Amino acid sequence: MTKREAVEFAKKFNWTAADAKRAFIDLDLNKANEQDLLMALANFAGQELLNRQRLQAAQKAQVTRKKNEIKQIETEYQQHMEQSKQTIEEMQSLFIPVIAKLYGFSKQFGLQDPWIEAMLETYEQHHPKAS
Repeated sequence: MTKREAVEFAKKFNWTAADAKRAFIDLDLNKANEQDLLMALANFAGQELLNRQRLQAAQKAQVTRKKNEIKQIETEYQQHMEQSKQTIEEMQSLFIPVIAKLYGFSKQFGLQDPWIEAMLETYEQHHPKAS
Protein backbone atom coordinates (compact mmCIF):
# COMPACT_ATOMS: atom_id res chain seq x y z
CA MET A 1 0.00 0.00 0.00
CA THR A 2 1.29 3.46 -0.85
CA LYS A 3 1.29 6.47 1.42
CA ARG A 4 -1.29 8.14 -0.81
CA GLU A 5 -3.62 5.16 -0.58
CA ALA A 6 -3.25 5.09 3.19
CA VAL A 7 -4.11 8.78 3.43
CA GLU A 8 -7.14 8.29 1.17
CA PHE A 9 -8.23 5.42 3.44
CA ALA A 10 -7.99 7.71 6.48
CA LYS A 11 -9.94 10.45 4.68
CA LYS A 12 -12.88 8.02 4.41
CA PHE A 13 -13.10 8.34 8.20
CA ASN A 14 -12.91 12.16 8.08
CA TRP A 15 -9.23 12.39 8.95
CA THR A 16 -7.20 15.23 7.52
CA ALA A 17 -4.29 14.31 5.28
CA ALA A 18 -1.82 15.88 7.71
CA ASP A 19 -3.15 13.93 10.69
CA ALA A 20 -3.22 10.71 8.68
CA LYS A 21 0.42 11.18 7.65
CA ARG A 22 1.34 11.75 11.31
CA ALA A 23 -0.59 8.63 12.36
CA PHE A 24 1.17 6.48 9.76
CA ILE A 25 4.67 7.84 10.36
CA ASP A 26 5.90 4.78 12.30
CA LEU A 27 4.00 2.27 10.17
CA ASP A 28 5.61 0.29 7.34
CA LEU A 29 3.00 0.98 4.68
CA ASN A 30 4.44 -1.61 2.28
CA LYS A 31 3.45 -4.40 4.67
CA ALA A 32 0.35 -2.75 6.20
CA ASN A 33 -3.22 -3.89 5.71
CA GLU A 34 -6.47 -2.11 6.59
CA GLN A 35 -6.40 -3.43 10.14
CA ASP A 36 -2.89 -2.01 10.65
CA LEU A 37 -4.04 1.34 9.30
CA LEU A 38 -7.06 1.36 11.60
CA MET A 39 -4.87 0.52 14.60
CA ALA A 40 -2.43 3.32 13.71
CA LEU A 41 -5.33 5.77 13.40
CA ALA A 42 -6.84 4.59 16.69
CA ASN A 43 -3.52 4.89 18.51
CA PHE A 44 -2.91 8.36 17.14
CA ALA A 45 -6.48 9.43 17.90
CA GLY A 46 -5.84 9.15 21.61
CA GLN A 47 -3.64 11.38 23.72
CA GLU A 48 -1.36 12.49 20.88
CA LEU A 49 -4.17 13.91 18.75
CA LEU A 50 -5.72 15.54 21.79
CA ASN A 51 -2.40 17.20 22.66
CA ARG A 52 -2.00 18.42 19.08
CA GLN A 53 -5.51 19.87 19.09
CA ARG A 54 -4.78 21.63 22.39
CA LEU A 55 -1.61 23.10 20.93
CA GLN A 56 -3.53 24.30 17.89
CA ALA A 57 -6.17 25.90 20.12
CA ALA A 58 -3.44 27.62 22.15
CA GLN A 59 -1.81 28.91 18.96
CA LYS A 60 -5.13 30.23 17.67
CA ALA A 61 -5.71 31.96 21.00
CA GLN A 62 -2.27 33.59 20.77
CA VAL A 63 -2.97 34.75 17.22
CA THR A 64 -6.31 36.20 18.29
CA ARG A 65 -4.68 37.95 21.26
CA LYS A 66 -1.96 39.41 19.04
CA LYS A 67 -4.50 40.57 16.44
CA ASN A 68 -6.49 42.29 19.18
CA GLU A 69 -3.33 43.91 20.56
CA ILE A 70 -2.37 45.15 17.10
CA LYS A 71 -5.87 46.49 16.51
CA GLN A 72 -5.77 48.30 19.86
CA ILE A 73 -2.33 49.76 19.11
CA GLU A 74 -3.53 50.92 15.69
CA THR A 75 -6.60 52.54 17.25
CA GLU A 76 -4.53 54.26 19.93
CA TYR A 77 -2.04 55.41 17.29
CA GLN A 78 -4.82 56.82 15.12
CA GLN A 79 -6.30 58.68 18.10
CA HIS A 80 -2.86 60.00 19.04
CA MET A 81 -2.26 61.21 15.47
CA GLU A 82 -5.64 62.98 15.38
CA GLN A 83 -4.97 64.63 18.76
CA SER A 84 -1.50 65.69 17.61
CA LYS A 85 -2.89 67.12 14.38
CA GLN A 86 -5.51 69.05 16.32
CA THR A 87 -2.89 70.33 18.78
CA ILE A 88 -0.65 71.48 15.93
CA GLU A 89 -3.54 73.26 14.24
CA GLU A 90 -4.43 74.97 17.53
CA MET A 91 -0.82 76.02 18.04
CA GLN A 92 -0.65 77.37 14.49
CA SER A 93 -3.85 79.31 15.05
CA LEU A 94 -2.32 80.88 18.15
CA PHE A 95 1.31 81.44 17.20
CA ILE A 96 1.24 82.33 13.51
CA PRO A 97 -0.88 85.49 14.00
CA VAL A 98 1.41 86.52 16.88
CA ILE A 99 4.47 85.93 14.70
CA ALA A 100 2.83 87.90 11.87
CA LYS A 101 2.20 90.89 14.19
CA LEU A 102 5.71 90.78 15.66
CA TYR A 103 7.24 90.42 12.20
CA GLY A 104 5.14 93.31 10.89
CA PHE A 105 6.33 95.45 13.78
CA SER A 106 9.96 94.32 13.27
CA LYS A 107 9.86 95.12 9.55
CA GLN A 108 9.47 98.79 10.48
CA PHE A 109 12.97 98.59 11.94
CA GLY A 110 14.47 96.85 8.90
CA LEU A 111 14.18 93.19 9.87
CA GLN A 112 13.47 90.98 6.90
CA ASP A 113 13.55 87.21 6.99
CA PRO A 114 12.64 85.15 3.90
CA TRP A 115 11.89 82.08 6.03
CA ILE A 116 9.31 83.93 8.14
CA GLU A 117 7.79 85.49 5.03
CA ALA A 118 7.51 82.06 3.35
CA MET A 119 5.92 80.62 6.49
CA LEU A 120 3.38 83.44 6.69
CA GLU A 121 2.61 83.12 2.96
CA THR A 122 2.06 79.39 3.29
CA TYR A 123 -0.14 79.88 6.32
CA GLU A 124 -2.23 82.47 4.49
CA GLN A 125 -2.64 80.11 1.51
CA HIS A 126 -3.90 77.31 3.75
CA HIS A 127 -5.91 79.56 6.08
CA PRO A 128 -7.22 82.45 3.94
CA LYS A 129 -9.81 83.50 6.54
CA ALA A 130 -7.08 84.02 9.17
CA SER A 131 -5.67 87.10 7.40
